[in-house]
Amino acid sequence: MDDVLTKRIDARRPFPILKTKGSLLLLCTVLLGILANVLFYDQSLGVSYPVFVIAFYALFLWNVRSQLQTKVTFGWLLLIPVFLLSFTYLFFSNLIFYALNFIAIPVLIVMQTTLVTGRAGEKWYSIRFLIDLLYGFLYRPFAYIALPFMIAAKAIGSRIGAKKDSAFFKILLGMVITIPPLILIVSLLASADEIFGQLVDKLPSLLLNIDFYTFIPRTLFTGIIAILTFSYIWSLIRPDTVSSDWVRKSFREAGTVRLDAVSTITILCIINTIYVLFTLIQFSYLFGGFSFALPVHFTYAEYARRGFFELVVVTLINFSILLCLIYWTKKNGKVTHTAIRFLESLLVLCTLVMLLSAFTRMYLYEQMYGYTYLRVLTHAFMIFLFVLFLLTLCRIWREKVRLIKLYLLTALAAFVMINYVNIDVLITKYNIDRYERTGKIDVDYLATLSDDAIPEMVGLLRAKDDAVAGKIENVLFERKQELEGDGSWQSFNLSQYRSEKVLAQYDLHYDKKYDSASESLEEP
Repeated sequence: MDDVLTKRIDARRPFPILKTKGSLLLLCTVLLGILANVLFYDQSLGVSYPVFVIAFYALFLWNVRSQLQTKVTFGWLLLIPVFLLSFTYLFFSNLIFYALNFIAIPVLIVMQTTLVTGRAGEKWYSIRFLIDLLYGFLYRPFAYIALPFMIAAKAIGSRIGAKKDSAFFKILLGMVITIPPLILIVSLLASADEIFGQLVDKLPSLLLNIDFYTFIPRTLFTGIIAILTFSYIWSLIRPDTVSSDWVRKSFREAGTVRLDAVSTITILCIINTIYVLFTLIQFSYLFGGFSFALPVHFTYAEYARRGFFELVVVTLINFSILLCLIYWTKKNGKVTHTAIRFLESLLVLCTLVMLLSAFTRMYLYEQMYGYTYLRVLTHAFMIFLFVLFLLTLCRIWREKVRLIKLYLLTALAAFVMINYVNIDVLITKYNIDRYERTGKIDVDYLATLSDDAIPEMVGLLRAKDDAVAGKIENVLFERKQELEGDGSWQSFNLSQYRSEKVLAQYDLHYDKKYDSASESLEEP
């Protein structure tokens, strides 16, 4: 009677074999991630590739042995080309096959593992088997990426006697979930700012002599391999079909998953602690009186290039975190809900400071090397993100706000506005202003701009530097000839008409001695 009752209880659990197989599989995939770290990180492919393939199959076959089809089929025969191709990295050095095999081997592995576990919805020779392949690449590695964190939190909680519904377990789950994005965020911020990087370097040295810039990416690499491998193999262990109805049902169920408010508060507290520290450092010198003082030993270009892209990536990470927490957090009470709102607002404010820092860095860079399409559009993108975060802040405090609707309307309005701002005119005007201050300008780049820029470019005909004036005259002379070539009414364009009228006021000539290249706007 007790055995029957136990089976009924186990059947109601969402993961009845999680306690044994889940924990064992997680341990195996962590070991595989460590092995991948040793074999591949900062190393060229060689004997490492077949060693990793052998280790993967040892892990796979042991963990899914109860689901395997023992009859010799095409799926089992696929092991032959998989291993033969993996050993080419040991035997040969042909770069063409080096690249082709790098793609072919993962495809064959997905085919083989899908077939031998009986998870294929179609025959391997059917064109519809491509759906199974896409499913193996795009869904299986990501279907259960949250499960390892739940297993880890549950294991730690059971060690210290914490129950699943206890506040301590929820805090622990929040801490475990925060570790991977926190490692990435700290790494990016340390790379973006020298002072913050020096502060981070001191923290590990208090405990161990760790090379922080090596430890973080290696740990992140190991974790990604372990989690994706766990999710892929676990999806094959689960007794599910891959029909489209089941996929839609899975996504609907995933949409109902909610994170407890205590776990959300834990995540926000940890991340905000890092961001507040970073923000204080930024205000200490970058925004101090808006004097744009730079850290010691840095030029404008080095400083701008060092931190800009890292800060933009962190901003996008924060955007993703905010949206997930806004839509996937349970409402446990008025007090906790208000606390979450304040913490989410703090995350928004810190992110806005990062955007302002990134904006300033790009401004410094433009002051040194001029304005281009990419740099001006980057400014526009940061302003766009700034507006999106303000809208998100409104959604945090007013739940009736339809955030996705506002995002789409803002994106549409921004796209229309950027079309009518006339970037060519802005680039030309700003570069001419910079020339008047510094005496530096890239005429060759201005020559690539559209006819919108011509009314501004004619101002350089009066430049003090004869070389600049001569080169601009050559550019405008060629552009004048092009404009006079097409007079059909079907091709009428106001920008071209206006430029043609402006150029008609000047007697332009072409001088070959001004064909030499001028200062380049390319990044040093």
